[in-house]
Amino acid sequence: MKHILLSSALAIAAFTSAAFAEERTVEIAVSELTCPSCSFIVASSMRGVPSVRINDFVDGPEYGQGVYSVTFDDAETSVENIIEAVAANGYPAQALPDTAS
Repeated sequence: MKHILLSSALAIAAFTSAAFAEERTVEIAVSELTCPSCSFIVASSMRGVPSVRINDFVDGPEYGQGVYSVTFDDAETSVENIIEAVAANGYPAQALPDTAS
């Protein structure tokens, strides 16, 4: 009986945490993009983070900057993890404020 109750409790916990998971979209500004290879490296870094998809890339207002629009599952990763992956390859990155609100 204990095993049934424990299994039921674990199943409920798994479904409950999945219910709160949400797909998020964020814009991440990256600097020091001095050549096409830089953009490729940054994009590869972001795609290496679980559940991350790149929706768009726009050159920034200044040379060497760009903004990536990315979507991810916040149950699998976080904005901080995406930024850390980019920074690990030597590119400064920061999340832009959400302009939808």
